[in-house]
This record gives sequence, C-alpha cells and structure tokens, in this order.
Amino acid sequence: MKSFLYENLRDLMQKQMFEKITIKQICDATGVIRATFYNYFEDKYDCLNCIVYHDIAEGMIACIGSGTVEEALEGMLKNVEDNRAFYKLAYNVTGQNSFEDMIRDNLALVFREYLARNRRPGSLEKYSNDLLARYYAECVAFDIREFVFRKDSSLGIREMRQMIIDLMSVSLSDLLH
Repeated sequence: MKSFLYENLRDLMQKQMFEKITIKQICDATGVIRATFYNYFEDKYDCLNCIVYHDIAEGMIACIGSGTVEEALEGMLKNVEDNRAFYKLAYNVTGQNSFEDMIRDNLALVFREYLARNRRPGSLEKYSNDLLARYYAECVAFDIREFVFRKDSSLGIREMRQMIIDLMSVSLSDLLH
C-alpha cells in the first residue's frame, strides 16, 4: 500500500505542481481513505521523501552488504534516469522540506551505513562518520542534480557512475601536486 501511495504521488507530480497536490488527491488516485495515507506517512513531504528513499537509498544500502559501490551507484543512477521527468519537477520543491535536502539526507543514510561497515581503522579519526557521510552526501547530491539536468548527452549512467567514483577517490591535493 505504501508504494502505491508514493507512486501515485509521483504520477500526480507529473500532472501538477507538488504544492497544489492534496492528500485527498493521492488517496483518490490510490483508492483509499485519508486514514490509510496517515498510517504510512505524516504528510505529503514524508511521502515524497519515501520516493527518494526508494529510488536512491534503498538499493544502495542493499548493495553495501552484497555488492560494490559501483553497482550501488549504477542502480541508483538507473532509478534516477528512469524517472528523470519526475526528478526535474521534484527539484522545484524548495524551502524547509526541499527535495534536494531529501536527497542529501537519504544519501547521508547510505554513507553512514557504508562507513560503519567499511571504514578503515585509523583513517581520518578526528572526523566522525556522520560528518564524512554528510560531506559525501553533499558531493553525490550535486552529481545527481548534474545528471538530472545534464546538457551533455554523452554522460550516461556508466559514465556518471565513473565520474562520481573518480571525483570521490581523488583529493584536491592530488589534483594540485
């Protein structure tokens, strides 16, 4: 039921602005009463955040245990690519509950989990996993926005995945010296 609700929000956003969409419209499109919506979500922003979690974080977290970073990034970028029209519209949700903040927050969840499982002991010990997770989330959120609004058609999923890996694995000092 939860996925039906958030997928109907995704569909509604392709027809009208997020700000104009009501809980009633989401419920009507799903064929449920408002109480059902509130069993799963606090409000429509929470529902929108669930879309971001599903598209970006869920698969990446699953890959952390069984796959590689490359696979996780590729799966996430495929979800974004498959829903590019939605993402272009969703970036218009700004303010206190902005879509971009949702992307950053969900990516931070992914990086916290990844660092908790894989961080090398003794590496940059003075920086917490939370700080590092937020830093890398910011970087990848920038990359996702670039991917959604790209003007360079040669940047496909694999090329973007490689760009993210390259940029995250090279420090500024590597570029300068």
